[in-house]
Amino acid sequence: MKQLFLAGCGLILAVSAQAQYLMDLGKEDPLQVPVGLHIDSVVVAFADSGSIGNVLRGLGNTPRPTFLQGGNRKALTAILHNGPDTARDHHCTMRVNTLEISEVSNGTGERCFYGLNFELLTQTDSGWVRIFDHAASGEYPGGLDATGKQPRNILKAFEEGLAQYAEAAKNNKLVSEAVTQAPRAGEDGTTDQAYPALAIVAPARGLYRTFKEFRDQRPDTVSDFSTQETVLGDARQPIIKLKVDSGDVRAQEVWGLSDGRYAYMNIGGRKFLRLVREDGRFIANYRTPGSVDGGTAIGVGVAFGLVGVLIYAAANSKGESIPAELDMRTGVLKPSKITMAGNGIIENTSDHIFIYSRHCPADTLLGMYVYGGIEASLRKENYHRLNLVPRPGTVPVEFKVGEGKPVSLDISTDNVVGDPEVYLVKVGKDGTPTIDQLHGDMATDVLSKLKPSNEVK
Repeated sequence: MKQLFLAGCGLILAVSAQAQYLMDLGKEDPLQVPVGLHIDSVVVAFADSGSIGNVLRGLGNTPRPTFLQGGNRKALTAILHNGPDTARDHHCTMRVNTLEISEVSNGTGERCFYGLNFELLTQTDSGWVRIFDHAASGEYPGGLDATGKQPRNILKAFEEGLAQYAEAAKNNKLVSEAVTQAPRAGEDGTTDQAYPALAIVAPARGLYRTFKEFRDQRPDTVSDFSTQETVLGDARQPIIKLKVDSGDVRAQEVWGLSDGRYAYMNIGGRKFLRLVREDGRFIANYRTPGSVDGGTAIGVGVAFGLVGVLIYAAANSKGESIPAELDMRTGVLKPSKITMAGNGIIENTSDHIFIYSRHCPADTLLGMYVYGGIEASLRKENYHRLNLVPRPGTVPVEFKVGEGKPVSLDISTDNVVGDPEVYLVKVGKDGTPTIDQLHGDMATDVLSKLKPSNEVK
């Protein structure tokens, strides 16, 4: 029965986009910000209205896209509690570049997985600098109700990152790296980082206990180890087994390793998949074995993160390799979009296009906000496509010019078929926006005349 469920997961996800889960982080006790740090604000680099992953719900353990109640920025701001402010505190903005969760069931229990990337940024006389960044993925036991434990797990993931900050501050290891611009919602801070792992010809030989050690090329060179090839994997990118011959680390606790030529990533237990550098990224091909078992499913769930065992099961039914890429923000190995599409794992979205009309008295900068967070900044004739995974309730969308009076609209996500909904936004002489929804031939005509160069993503 378990194998039948796994083999059908791809189909289940494709047809269940209407079923959503709303997660409330407010029921958990807030996370205490470390002494000496004061987090003034939180910005998220991803869509404030976007899903943070999937959880398993119902008797069939159906994956359901999951959203944070109140929007991502407000929910993550609320989980942080600053202590009394002192003159010696580091005043920072936390920029959350990635937060992803997923769950896997092996029939007797469930596991929770996460990927997290955040930065702490502070403003100096010479501009904004990054003093700390956290990049990690991991898992927690979920028992019989993983979803109920996810809010606490999200706080634990942030807690672990802030604990690493406190350790770095204690040992005077905080950095001071200039960033190109002030932190803004919807803008990913990882784009201006040059990772050492991508700047060298071959990864330094040694064991990497964490993904960040690999990314920053800080291996454990003290522990001695040996490897053995297995019959698993693709011929071009084999899977090896690791044996730690000396040192204080166990093979199962190691994120990855390098033999001085190739990097290898832990995909469960003592098994490590070869990663190959190509066009400024690390890629891999994972060939699934001939059958699916709970232990293997859990292992692959760790490696494949957000989609996890769903891709594994779909690929297994065809006996094909899985093209994948290492996410340098979290250390999660993710199937390519081509793989996902080929296996039918595509979520239907409710699509809405907002166009800043050229028939306005002045070309003012128009801000578009979703759940109170900035979604896009538009000029005349610009347009923005808002693709929303269906969810309970409506999505609040707001437009305003500068600090002027906002105009809001509640968007329904019921429509997931056909052309996108089309809205025309105009700004009057007094700077007040108005929103008109277009229908029928008028909407079709406007869509046909949109220029890709005018799209703001």
